[in-house]
Amino acid sequence: MVPIRYNLRSVLERRGTSLMTMLGVALVSMIFVIVFGFIAGLKESLRNSGQDRNWMVLARGVTSENESYVPHEATEVISARPEIALDADNHPLVSRESIAGVNIARIRGAKEFALLRGVEPIAYELHPNLRLVEGRWPERGKGEWAVGQRLLARYPYLSPGSTFHYGHHDWQIVGVFGDHGSARESEIWTNLDDLINDRHWSPGGASALHLVLRAGTSTEFAQALKADGRFTLQTESEGDYYAAQAKVAAQLRTLGLIVAIALAIGATFGGMNTMYTAVSRRGREIGVLRVLGFSRADILGSFVIESAILAIAGGAAGIVLATLVAWVSGLGSRTMSIGAMFFSYRASPGAFAAGVVVAAIIGVAGGLMPALRASRIGIINALRES
Repeated sequence: MVPIRYNLRSVLERRGTSLMTMLGVALVSMIFVIVFGFIAGLKESLRNSGQDRNWMVLARGVTSENESYVPHEATEVISARPEIALDADNHPLVSRESIAGVNIARIRGAKEFALLRGVEPIAYELHPNLRLVEGRWPERGKGEWAVGQRLLARYPYLSPGSTFHYGHHDWQIVGVFGDHGSARESEIWTNLDDLINDRHWSPGGASALHLVLRAGTSTEFAQALKADGRFTLQTESEGDYYAAQAKVAAQLRTLGLIVAIALAIGATFGGMNTMYTAVSRRGREIGVLRVLGFSRADILGSFVIESAILAIAGGAAGIVLATLVAWVSGLGSRTMSIGAMFFSYRASPGAFAAGVVVAAIIGVAGGLMPALRASRIGIINALRES
């Protein structure tokens, strides 16, 4: 096998063409890193929303809370089930929660939607990562809101002390909360009864129930709920529910990859052109290598390795560029949205790995055809080149 130091020397001797090739690969690698960083941030936000101990009860057949309705009678029956865990005061850990959409745009005619979640005080205990960042929680009968900190970062005018008109009256914003970077930080929370009264919904019902089950009773609870002919409800863990919601991340990844792959194809042809040029200029070197006893397979492998070295170096440069772009533009602290959910860029190891892997693929794909050509050059013809 041809020593790798031969390829490294060749790359250094062709600084101009090598740098251009590396730059093309670096730009593609940078885009892959940023796309996968967005996806990692979105997945992390959804993953942090689910608690292993928490379960949800929804209307059967629905895929999201805003499509669901759980009647008051079902809430009473479920709260009395022996599988439900109790708090320190022996109250069932069952949280009725309802969802409504609210247009929080301040400009007339504009549409900026957020989720308004009506909850009871038990919700603050049931979701253990919830914490007040500023102010206090809304109180019943006062028409108050608490705003998630990601939502506030995007819309600073939703700060405590301000009012916002929604439905039939003005709501006072009294608090800001965090939830370990989860999707709940994109929401507005209010008292459930206040929301029901404002929207003229049936009292006692809810979009969904969030609850805590005693250890080892989840299967029994699910079977009992399914067998109860009075209601058409289903149960699933919060983790499973938010994992299903993360399918939107796969759609985002597909859209981003379409653009990135188009650029990767261009970079592959750019690398191929560079390697063809290298082969045409190094015919005599190839002949000497063959005289020294290196086989056609050795020549083939050497040129593929050289192309891969260029590409991987470009991939490393792409990671540096992506990190620099994220730092300069503040991607890590800036909130982005899909629908009514906000998230931030996250430079994950998977995103960096994606940048290096795509660079290596570009290098191998771009170097294979020129390497085949180099391996087929005859010894006599190669040595005759001036």
